[in-house]
Amino acid sequence: MPSSSDNAAAFRSVFESSLSDIADRTGGPSDPAAVRERCIILSGGVDTCAIMAASRKLGIQFGGALTVVTSDESPDLGFSSACAEEHGLEHHVVRLTADELVDVYLPEIIELLKIYDGMVLRNSLVIAAVFKKAAELGFKHAVTGDGADELFGGYSFMWSHKDPEVWKEKRDSMCAKWTFSTDELAGKYGITAHSPYTARTTADWAIENTERSDCIGARPIRLYYGGEYQDHETGKLILREAYDTVSSWRRKDPIEVGSGATVIGKDPFWSERVSDEEFEAETKALANQGYVVGSKEKLVNFRIWERTFGVDGAKLMGMKRLPLGEGCVGCCFDIGTEKMFCNLCGAYPAQRSAVSSNP
Repeated sequence: MPSSSDNAAAFRSVFESSLSDIADRTGGPSDPAAVRERCIILSGGVDTCAIMAASRKLGIQFGGALTVVTSDESPDLGFSSACAEEHGLEHHVVRLTADELVDVYLPEIIELLKIYDGMVLRNSLVIAAVFKKAAELGFKHAVTGDGADELFGGYSFMWSHKDPEVWKEKRDSMCAKWTFSTDELAGKYGITAHSPYTARTTADWAIENTERSDCIGARPIRLYYGGEYQDHETGKLILREAYDTVSSWRRKDPIEVGSGATVIGKDPFWSERVSDEEFEAETKALANQGYVVGSKEKLVNFRIWERTFGVDGAKLMGMKRLPLGEGCVGCCFDIGTEKMFCNLCGAYPAQRSAVSSNP
């Protein structure tokens, strides 16, 4: 078994090769015309800051960096600003309130993605806003950090799997089935998205050469740029150790947390749009139709989804709603017999057999 430093060095070699391929496909590392059309979506997280560190080493330049925040307290703001300053990047900070994200982007993103799952939509609102701004600035290509969390145990739900074999089996399965809405969201605004983590070379190397111990462990982590470090279990150790950046030991924050959009998932945010009486009456009626709607956010999403695609999604192609008591536990749409997560409504576990066996 290679040492952690040897594995980090091997990762850097593969990762930088994938990043160089992206640079070549988008006009070259430093060609002025190519640079003008290439940007990085800079959350200031471990993943995108590692891309910047590798890019500096390879001489790959970007015409700008873009970050979306809802307030000055958004964790992404401090880390992304520090990274952009370190690398001399023009930093475009897109400031939108949570209300603006919902009003401007929610209906069109539900129509594009054909879902009403709150978690995916909250993250997608932020991504849509950043791609729209990138298009307005004239960028054609955007580099993102998609795939790092899946490959290297970034998500906290993966930390609970202590058995190395079980962890690897679940990680490998997740990566074999991964899907990202990034391409659809970028394409809507005429942008082509690229990630060195989802590149076949990087992904294959990670699956073959990394185990739980390479990815997960207790380390000093900080929540905000300039904040104090606290010992905490975390993922993506190999990536954190491969590149020394302003965010190497930052906590993993989902897009909605880093940007500040998490408030959209809380019922008080919707208090002026959905009364408690409306919520109680509509969710009761929907439950009788086989739809589990547990929050005001999800009710608003469902209303837009049904208005867009018809009752029971009648206008959706390739999706089949089953009789009550069948299909996904949250929406009754057919998800087969093995899929545990429902992309449409966000139910997990979505199989009725899994729910009945875990009362």
